[in-house]
Amino acid sequence: MTTQKKNPTANAKAETHKTGNEKALIPMNELQQIHDEVYNIMEKFPDISQDVALSEAERRRLQGSGIRRYGFIDKVSDLAAANTDFVPPFMSIDDLKDLVRQIEILRNTSANLQQLLRMVNDELLVTGDEAYRIALMYYNSVRDASRRRVPGAAALFNMLRPFFTSMGRRKTDEPTEKEIEKDVKALLHGKKEDEIIVKNEKPTTSGGMHEVIDEVHRGRATIKETIEENEKN
Repeated sequence: MTTQKKNPTANAKAETHKTGNEKALIPMNELQQIHDEVYNIMEKFPDISQDVALSEAERRRLQGSGIRRYGFIDKVSDLAAANTDFVPPFMSIDDLKDLVRQIEILRNTSANLQQLLRMVNDELLVTGDEAYRIALMYYNSVRDASRRRVPGAAALFNMLRPFFTSMGRRKTDEPTEKEIEKDVKALLHGKKEDEIIVKNEKPTTSGGMHEVIDEVHRGRATIKETIEENEKN
């Protein structure tokens, strides 16, 4: 048995390939190799399988082989091989055995791919975060230079500033509970000009409608309440 000697020069080079914040980068050739291998598998798999483009309806219809169902399938394959008298003429024990072996390989492959996906996503998250931090360094430098009116800085800042501009809430989005609470406090303290309408069409104690309209104009809070009730006799 031969052992492969490691290249200390290559290892040293890989270890020194780090960012300013000591984020060790994956060697580009190894990362590209992993990408190519995964891509080749994805390209090859449809050629050997006819079941890789199932619709959502087909996926819901198929029963698959969960843990309990797989245990049943595996037990039947063993019992059928040992008790062939009960095997129907249209049933093939060999086909069932082959399917069981494929299930085992596919399940192990799926588990490995899920673990690989988790590792890749973690690496993507850390790498993206590090890249964003470094990019922010340049952005902050350009912003400071623009404020000091350094020639050429304003144009660069204007190109980068839209990435930090809030798109605002879409009209179809519902406000969150915290946002509503914040707006109510702003209205009551006269810090906002707007209105909040609260309606209760089915009060628990009486019939009718409760409507409260809060309005703030020019820093002064005015609260109106209109209550229409049809009390039960």
